[in-house]
Amino acid sequence: MATRSRASRRGRSGRARRAPASVRGRDTRVDSLRGLVLIAMFVAHCAPSPGPLRLFNLTEFATAPLFALLIGIGAELGDRGSRGLPAAFVRAGIRAAVLVALGLWLETWGAQVDIVLLYLALPTLLAPLLARLPVTALAGVATALWASAPYFMESFGSKAAEAAVRGDQVGARLWNVVFTGTHYRLTTLLVFTCIGIILWRAMSSVRLNWHIAAAGAFSLLLAAGLMLAKEAGRIDFEPYSGTHLEVAFCALLVVGISGVWLGLAPDHVDIPLLSVAGAMTLSVYVVQIGYLAWYVRSYAPGRPDDSWANVAILTALGVVLPLLWRSAVPREPLNKGPIEGPTAVLTRIFH
Repeated sequence: MATRSRASRRGRSGRARRAPASVRGRDTRVDSLRGLVLIAMFVAHCAPSPGPLRLFNLTEFATAPLFALLIGIGAELGDRGSRGLPAAFVRAGIRAAVLVALGLWLETWGAQVDIVLLYLALPTLLAPLLARLPVTALAGVATALWASAPYFMESFGSKAAEAAVRGDQVGARLWNVVFTGTHYRLTTLLVFTCIGIILWRAMSSVRLNWHIAAAGAFSLLLAAGLMLAKEAGRIDFEPYSGTHLEVAFCALLVVGISGVWLGLAPDHVDIPLLSVAGAMTLSVYVVQIGYLAWYVRSYAPGRPDDSWANVAILTALGVVLPLLWRSAVPREPLNKGPIEGPTAVLTRIFH
């Protein structure tokens, strides 16, 4: 993957170093973060209880925004090829088309999960353009979307309903994906994609990583303050609601999680159980939906899929199967994953 040159910076030891990206390789810190998000997704989908101090409930707020944030980081890392924006758009279009096709297919499987892939397709497509904007413009886009998204949900909800009544299923779905989705929508997910780009640029410009970790910790403290106020009944926000307060809380939470992880993890740290799974996120997602569809349709029909056993099984599948694939298929680019490999073959044409 091609990246633009980065200014050198100093590590904890004081020695100058580059931002953690390579031309052809993957950044294993980012892939490890993706692996952590996968596990958070399993908890969000299947945890039967909120856990101690309701900590597991935080996965409902953080998972989809973190995936959108990682799309932004991926655009910074990989979509700056020598052929410029048109080629980057074609590559992003291929990835977005894969997400749409898979998302529509997975919706027919019958899992008790709102498939997020369709909603992530548009951030994937738009990320190369966003990655070419200055930080001030990105902050402006994110702020404008944050301010307007709740009004879009209210204003365009009737448009989606009218389209459905007319039998215009495509139109109704587009309104849903862009503005009015029950759990996800483009207008809020793009906020986190912009944040991911800004965060990675900050990682590439600061002299010491602990500055990023400290900023992340402060963000988590602010998020904790909002959650304490919510639990005390002083404010109210729910996951997926798309309100100003909910999106702000999610932003603080994902900036905190990713900032602390990327700031504290050494450059090019590799935790194979996480990084290999993170590199095959899409394939692992498909495995998850396949398992949950089998569970509710064949193994325990009529019962919900919420159980710690399912969390454990999905976690085991999510970390073991990618390692087995990498061992069985060592040759690039197919070793990227059963879905990621063929997709990489197509996108490499436009590098």
